[in-house]
Amino acid sequence: MTNSKQVNRLLIIDDHPRIHEAFEKIFSIWKNDPSGLNDHSIDTPLDASVDTEGGPHPTFQRDLAVFSLHHARSGEDALTLAQNLSEQEEFFSVAFIDIIMPGGINGIQTAELLWEIDPNLHIVICTGDQNQRWEDLLESLRHQDQLFILKKPFDAVEVRQLAISLSGKQQRHDAHKACIEKLQMEVQERRKSEESMRKIAHRDSLTNLPNRPYLLEKLNRIVSRPPQGNDSHQAILFLDLDNFKVINDSLGHDAGDDLLNQVAQRIGECVRYDDVTTRVSRDGETVRLGGDEFVVLLEHLTHRHDALSIADRIVEQISKPFTVAERKVSVGTSVGIAFLELNTQDAHEVLRNADTAMYRAKNSGKGQVAVFDKTMHQELLDRLELEAQIREAVQNESLSLRYQPIVDLQNGKIRGVEVLTRWTTESGLNVPPEEFIPIIEEIGLISRVGEWAIERAAIDLKDLTENLPHSCDTNFYLGFNIARQQLSDPLFYEHFETILTRTGFNRKRLKLEINESPEKRNEAQVLQNLLNLHGAGVGIQIDDFGKGTSSLTCFQNYPVETVKIDRSFTANIANNHSHSVITQAIVDLAHDLDANIIAEGVESETQLRLLRQWGCDAAQGFLLSEPLDSRSLRDFLNDPKQSDGIALLIEPSKPVTFPSFPPSNAAQTLQNG
Repeated sequence: MTNSKQVNRLLIIDDHPRIHEAFEKIFSIWKNDPSGLNDHSIDTPLDASVDTEGGPHPTFQRDLAVFSLHHARSGEDALTLAQNLSEQEEFFSVAFIDIIMPGGINGIQTAELLWEIDPNLHIVICTGDQNQRWEDLLESLRHQDQLFILKKPFDAVEVRQLAISLSGKQQRHDAHKACIEKLQMEVQERRKSEESMRKIAHRDSLTNLPNRPYLLEKLNRIVSRPPQGNDSHQAILFLDLDNFKVINDSLGHDAGDDLLNQVAQRIGECVRYDDVTTRVSRDGETVRLGGDEFVVLLEHLTHRHDALSIADRIVEQISKPFTVAERKVSVGTSVGIAFLELNTQDAHEVLRNADTAMYRAKNSGKGQVAVFDKTMHQELLDRLELEAQIREAVQNESLSLRYQPIVDLQNGKIRGVEVLTRWTTESGLNVPPEEFIPIIEEIGLISRVGEWAIERAAIDLKDLTENLPHSCDTNFYLGFNIARQQLSDPLFYEHFETILTRTGFNRKRLKLEINESPEKRNEAQVLQNLLNLHGAGVGIQIDDFGKGTSSLTCFQNYPVETVKIDRSFTANIANNHSHSVITQAIVDLAHDLDANIIAEGVESETQLRLLRQWGCDAAQGFLLSEPLDSRSLRDFLNDPKQSDGIALLIEPSKPVTFPSFPPSNAAQTLQNG
């Protein structure tokens, strides 16, 4: 039952052999019968220093400890034993030391030196000397909580109980120490685990590079540290790729991931060793924000314009073609720069500022660089306020519609109207469409607004289209601008049919205007919706023709019945030779392709007469009529001659002399046009 008992080593230090014999006698029970199965009495007379009066010694019962005795006749011998044992990483539990040992170091000195070997050793000083000097010396010893005094004469029971008690104390100390060491190891393991988890949390799963949380933590450390004595600068470059989504969607996500890593490598080539570049695999630290967004953290810049130089290099490098999925692809980037100033509050502020500058750069055109200033932040706040107001206006259906007549240039009849969305804020401010329509598209509300416009116009003008005034062409129609986002929706045609069923509006009196676009995402869905509309009798028109980059291919791709000349050409046909030539060419091209042609933005008599002379089919613009609400439109249709432009068309036409241009001006204009 005691096989698992711990053996406690006792060190007996005394110059008298009989003391050693006495200790052997006392602890012989554990040597001869460590299991404690048999009871023994010690009846052998001991040295006078051990009390044997009163008959036989009491019987020793089973003990919870097993002892191993080690003997030393001097302090020097004891130190040798202790040192040898410690080298094996083992130690004595208790040392019984005689205070007076002639011929060498005394007991007190021995105790001091033993504690240098093992500070945890429990020591029992055995003394029969009543000299006050020894007591004073004992008081001066260290480790008083591990020092005990045993006065001579002492008996076997006292010695045994001290050994058991102090050994148990040592065992508990050792167990506690082992527990502490185990806890320390567990804490270290937990810290390692937490550090590993922290690294994982700060790593991007795609590139295994530091991510946004890491960048924010690094920026906060920079912001919070005291100002440096030198004039160095810190800056953030915020990058966003152009056309990445097109490549990702068309070639697949694997190709997109490959492209992002190539972009990161190029960024890394543009910055210094100690710069932090997102998704860059190099000796310096790197960060990935996510998606196609990159950030470069520049520290210790000598001059602020160094950040601009690095940004320009990045734009130049990213503009070069990449090889992805065995194809040559091109992307670009715009860069926003924000410097960390003394009054910078936190990482989010500087990152937001750089992001704001990046959007300013992107809105200025591709491949641009912009540096943040406080006016940008105010513009951003204004934009957010405007966005919130737009959302509320859409939710409350407080937008309004205007109808601009489209007039036949040959007979002055009203062919139809273009339905235009207008917005007046609660404060009475009229926001131009070119400001709020792009925001509606960006925040994903264009489909909702577009469907609302169709239904609202159908309700407003259904009775008008069923009882047309004499001023209107028999094929009078409503024209609506349709965003590509709407046509990309697989449910667009279904929603369109639902609106017409609900309103009872004749679909053949509807025409949808789409802008030219090189964008090829969801092209199959766009084409399918256009074919469905065309098959249902809805006319398809190309708006702002000539302004985009796909003017000719749109005739091949879509069922086009009408093209509308962009107002930028119409505005200059009377004073710019190249614009007049291009406009005439567009008219001839449309007719050769069996399409009608409408000119936008007609504002002068000369423009009107030239367009009519060149064979343009119809026109719209302020010379003919401004956009009208539904009530004003009815009044206008009942008396169209109130329009100066229509009055000119109804009167007998006069020949128009084509404006003359100086040869040098015409040549230069044609070259630039």
